[in-house]
Amino acid sequence: MHRRKIYLSVEDIAELFGLSVSFAYRVVERMNADLASKNYYVILGRVPTHYVEDKICGLEHVEQYLKEDKAV
Repeated sequence: MHRRKIYLSVEDIAELFGLSVSFAYRVVERMNADLASKNYYVILGRVPTHYVEDKICGLEHVEQYLKEDKAV
């Protein structure tokens, strides 16, 4: 049974957008700052999958784009 990821790691974000891991840390930090400003609880180094899907135009199912979850 396939389980959907609730949170994406910095490494997931780097892979998704083709970024370096160091730059992905900054992206995740900005996303978490946005969530915190809306009074959401945040986990450092992780961002909710649903948030990423909602904020990135054309990205509907993150798992399709991550190597570990792609069907061979």
